[in-house]
Amino acid sequence: MQSVYRILFKINFNHSYFTDGVFNAVGVSFTDAAKKTIDNLGLIVKPFKGGFYILYDENFAGSIRKREDLLTGDVTLPFTLTLNDPLFYNYTADVPAQFSQSIYYFSNTQKPDNGRLHTGDYVSAQDVYALADIKQQFFVKPFARLDVELHADAVTDYTINFKARSTYWRYILMSDHLQDLTSPAIIDADSSSTFSEILDINLPDNKAAKAFTSGSELQLSQRPLKTFQLAENYQKGSSKYKVVIRALPQPNITAISSIPNNNSTNFSDIFIY
Repeated sequence: MQSVYRILFKINFNHSYFTDGVFNAVGVSFTDAAKKTIDNLGLIVKPFKGGFYILYDENFAGSIRKREDLLTGDVTLPFTLTLNDPLFYNYTADVPAQFSQSIYYFSNTQKPDNGRLHTGDYVSAQDVYALADIKQQFFVKPFARLDVELHADAVTDYTINFKARSTYWRYILMSDHLQDLTSPAIIDADSSSTFSEILDINLPDNKAAKAFTSGSELQLSQRPLKTFQLAENYQKGSSKYKVVIRALPQPNITAISSIPNNNSTNFSDIFIY
């Protein structure tokens, strides 16, 4: 009989940092034992951008079968997930504090099965386990372990949702002409300011600079969610000001702040020249 493949499961990786919401930096592999189980059940694994399918052969062992025939609860498919973006930990919320000794663990064993492979709405510390607690030996520490149980209530479409990190944004005026501005301010499109008044700070090389810090944490994003401007002669409630820089840059996710700030590292520093 000719093979006809149908969807047993679809696994999606999403991340709110990216404009399209798709996280395309996760690879999937499995042990030799898992590969043997997959072959014995007439399954194949087919990756796509932002996830992978587990497909089953409808024509198997000389007979026709349905998806429900596989969902007996007797089999769990273990997958190893690898990370292909070293900057992931810079733009993702709730990452492990000691990720060199930790691993994410995802599964569909929770009941009722809601199609979410983690504990909360997004992946969090509740989904992080010490590597020593995972009953599997790895030659190289993986990013995550995923167990897909073939139980009767298993849905077709599963999702792993990562959330973008939010930080305090700090715009630092570096050049002399910017530091000499009169009544400078960081404002948004409606001419309001949610940033602090200008403050004097010391950089790691002891050089003095002036900076503005956002009043609350702002979400990091692949593309700007909001545009901020640098203005001078700014008075709150007045539109009589001069725009110096019309569109300020967003935080650079390749850089981590090294400026001391009450022992907090949750700052994104943007240097303006």
